[in-house]
Amino acid sequence: MTIHHNISINLDLDLLRTFVAVADLNTFAAAAAAVCRTQSAVSQQMQRLEQIVDRELFARHGRNKLLTEHGIQLLGYARKILRFNDEACASLKYSNEQEKLIIGATEDTADSLLPFMLNRITALYPSLDVEVRVNKTDIVLHLLDEQEIDVALTTQCDARFEQQLLRTSPTLWFCAADFAFTAGEAIPLVVQNEGELFREIATQALDEHQVPWRLAYVANSKAAINVAVKSGLGATVRPAEMLQPELRVLGTAEGLPLLPDTQYLLCRRMEGGKPFVQSLFNVLAPTPDTVHRLNDLPVLENECSRLEEEQH
Repeated sequence: MTIHHNISINLDLDLLRTFVAVADLNTFAAAAAAVCRTQSAVSQQMQRLEQIVDRELFARHGRNKLLTEHGIQLLGYARKILRFNDEACASLKYSNEQEKLIIGATEDTADSLLPFMLNRITALYPSLDVEVRVNKTDIVLHLLDEQEIDVALTTQCDARFEQQLLRTSPTLWFCAADFAFTAGEAIPLVVQNEGELFREIATQALDEHQVPWRLAYVANSKAAINVAVKSGLGATVRPAEMLQPELRVLGTAEGLPLLPDTQYLLCRRMEGGKPFVQSLFNVLAPTPDTVHRLNDLPVLENECSRLEEEQH
């Protein structure tokens, strides 16, 4: 009887970290700077990794290092392995953390990304005292600048803060399900106060495409916008997560322009703040393969497909 022994291959985390850097930056030189090694050391590391997995991972294309099919296959696993490693280390290191984390969330993130974010934070830092403050974007960013909150979950940020892109989502035109809209007439807009992100997106897109519009209702909160739109006062621009049974999506068939995606961002001050916040900020950072455009709801997927077909 022949006994077959399974030989396990142990992937070195340092090699995987360098491998991901090369994949993201395309050259050994750039990756070397990112991982604080010499270019020759990075080259040796990648040769060692190819020997371990017994597969070619890179194909030379000029000065760039492009991934082979096996390289692409390994990259997804490498990101997951490193993420789980970093989460495990952070969880153990800060499992008894008694500090308080204050999160500022804007109205558009409170119902979408905030629950997911809180779930991850409490899993990684079970002893952490977490406080959430939900407010308008300008107030949330002001609180962050004044160090009254530690991190901000928002759909817009500026150069004052370090920021990470968590997710993108389609930005759509919404109106009541029974709203009667006549193409060519001035579209009645339901918006928030002047300077608010989605008001600017709506009016700028309409002006650029020479679509007439008028202000039908100016709300002071997201909740007020929901009520006004459901009441049939007009149309509004909002991230796809606003889609509800009482609403429908307008598109190019009604003469309305397509809109840029909404970006969901995690922001923090570049200097100062509590020491553990930087570690938490890094751990919460998504990997490139987990930053995605939201269209996982069947009804939303159908709407997005319809709008894309209209565009073509």
